[in-house]
Amino acid sequence: MTRSLISRGFAVTLWLAASAGILAQSGSIYDPSAEITVTGTIKHVVSFTAPDGSVGVHLDFTTPAGMLNVHVAPALYIGMQNFWFFADDQLEIVGAKSVADGNKAFIARTLKKDGKTLNLRNAEGKPAWTPATEGADGCGVAHAALPRGTEL
Repeated sequence: MTRSLISRGFAVTLWLAASAGILAQSGSIYDPSAEITVTGTIKHVVSFTAPDGSVGVHLDFTTPAGMLNVHVAPALYIGMQNFWFFADDQLEIVGAKSVADGNKAFIARTLKKDGKTLNLRNAEGKPAWTPATEGADGCGVAHAALPRGTEL
């Protein structure tokens, strides 16, 4: 019974990883025809590790109309653009409402903070970063995975 549960869990994990990779490459969760602009304040900055090992940044974002779960981009891409987020930052976000992983989400295309703009997607919704499926860690460079525990 345990072996059956483990094999089912493994199959589901593979399916989820493949689905996430396909969505990240195609940008299909972003609908340009549904694009809107919202303004508000960051309540929380949250990071999630994806099955491929990349770390995605999300924002709990307070707007006059209510709270939004904003999907931003991989942390690596945000850092490479010399951009960062803190709670209580005021932002203007252009994006589209969507459903990601069965939850309501707001997929950001551009963010403006303190007169600086972070471009995340093109007008069709294709991500500006290299998908994590290209390269071992999402950086877009094909190299062997870095060993875990390098802090030892």
